[in-house]
Amino acid sequence: MYKIETYYNVFPWHANHFGSLHGGIYMNWLIDTSGLLMSNVSRGNYLLASVDYIYLFKPARVGDVIRVVAETTAGWESSVEIKVKACIKREEKEELGALGLTTYVAVDENGRPRKLPVKIGSDEEANKRREKRIEKKKKDVLDQEDLLPGMSFGKSYIRTIYPEHGFGNGILYAGKMYTMLDEALAIVAKLYTRGNVFTGSAGAANFLSPVRIGDILEIQAAIEYTGNTSLDVGAKVFAINHYTGEKRLVTRTVFSFVAIDENAKPKPIQKITPSTEKEKKIFEERLKEREERIKLSKTLQETELCQ
Repeated sequence: MYKIETYYNVFPWHANHFGSLHGGIYMNWLIDTSGLLMSNVSRGNYLLASVDYIYLFKPARVGDVIRVVAETTAGWESSVEIKVKACIKREEKEELGALGLTTYVAVDENGRPRKLPVKIGSDEEANKRREKRIEKKKKDVLDQEDLLPGMSFGKSYIRTIYPEHGFGNGILYAGKMYTMLDEALAIVAKLYTRGNVFTGSAGAANFLSPVRIGDILEIQAAIEYTGNTSLDVGAKVFAINHYTGEKRLVTRTVFSFVAIDENAKPKPIQKITPSTEKEKKIFEERLKEREERIKLSKTLQETELCQ
């Protein structure tokens, strides 16, 4: 097992307008640390291949120190599964703040998978997780259509990718993408709930195509499920080459948010009634995923410790 730790101080420019660490920056720090570990293991270029989940259990605030720990949990010929968690230090105690499970792939100078220089190995459970990712990827590849048509409430977020957003190989850095995703999806959640929201989790995502510096990034976001105080905002991310007009699907994912009042307490929201067959199908899928997500969240909080 390979392991690494990093530390982050939450400064005012990391916080949102109601005083908590911005969810996108929180995720960025998790990806920073897991990516740093992958850099040490792969000894060369790498890309984020998939995210199984990212849970933001507890908010961090200005002045908090966050210890982020990443460790390898499995490895195959060119890919490595890495668990990463954030521990919030408050006085002499630490609390589990966030937890994620990611997979990276070692690549050559042309972005093609290459063999890892070390052998890590995998157990039966890790191989099952890998098979699940592969099945989801097959499904995602077949679903290239725009998300917004047929959905009751959604918006598009479009921006150009500049060098400041890029990795050393001229590709959009995954941590920056998650910051953009959180911002775009939270905007949709806030517009729908007419108030503030807290990012609870980011769901599974496979990265099908790299976003390059100079590409136009389009995030299509729509409400895909509503509960009593929480909502799921789904996203399809596309990269657009403005010279050729080519539009490539980058990833498909879902973020969960909790609507909060002025005292940062959960508040009731209006529910959406699915009105199209597409929307009904998505709502049913999200309901099933929600039950699995809550169950896994409880298990992880009971078993994962900051030590």
